[in-house]
Amino acid sequence: EDGSGTGTGLDEEQAEDGSGTGTGLDEEQAEDGSGTGTGLDEERGAGQAGAESTNGNEYVTGLDNRYVSEDVVVKGEEVELTEEQVKELKEQASKLKKEGNENFNGGEYSKAVDLYSEALKIYPSGCEHESAVCYANRAACYMKMVCSYNVDCLNIDLFQLWVLLQDEHQSVIDDCTKALELEPDYLKALMRRAQSHEALKEYDAALEDYKKVLELDPSQTTARQAVMYLPDKIKEEQEKLKAEMMGKLKELGDAVLRPFGLSTSNFEFQQDPNTGGYSVNFKR
Repeated sequence: EDGSGTGTGLDEEQAEDGSGTGTGLDEEQAEDGSGTGTGLDEERGAGQAGAESTNGNEYVTGLDNRYVSEDVVVKGEEVELTEEQVKELKEQASKLKKEGNENFNGGEYSKAVDLYSEALKIYPSGCEHESAVCYANRAACYMKMVCSYNVDCLNIDLFQLWVLLQDEHQSVIDDCTKALELEPDYLKALMRRAQSHEALKEYDAALEDYKKVLELDPSQTTARQAVMYLPDKIKEEQEKLKAEMMGKLKELGDAVLRPFGLSTSNFEFQQDPNTGGYSVNFKR
């Protein structure tokens, strides 16, 4: 995101050299932190030949498939998997992820989200990296969906659009957080989460993520710029919150003092320039 190729195209595996930091697709073997935008992360060997297509939730014939639920912490707890079964699950999940990438390429972001979600349900224990990639890819879809929303096309008002955008950015944060739980130094997940935190005006959290990005890759221009301007935004938001709090306290004070023929206007607040504290003077 330094102006050297920040478009919406996909990055090829052999060409990920830091020039595609926008919304492109990034390959696993070259995940070097150079693609921190909203693009996808592609694993080498995804969609291996011979992987069987899914049939509902019957991912492995004859097995109780409850262990493949994304919500189960220990996925192999209920069923002892053989090496062949684990391999089959990984192949099927990789096939789904590859289909998700193809749908992302075609602008079918909702379909891609569904495919990544299915892949996450299938990956067995021990596939932390693959799962992290899927979470990051799904987050990339949500970011692209944010950019594609249009009030007229969706036939909704501005408030409904605002709520929708908030939800999508929260989904980005949630998925990137899951990816980072699996891979704490996942640069692209950090960048995407930082961008969504910033979009939601969660500037403190965004600044923390951007700083971590720079620790991993000091060449990231977007993160470096954000670290420079976000402190001012944080201060501005704090002043705004303080003003709102003082306004509410004034309303409350007026309500309490009104029966006595007084108001908060009878009290003058003066700030000490040295300590920052306030003193109160009564005036008629």
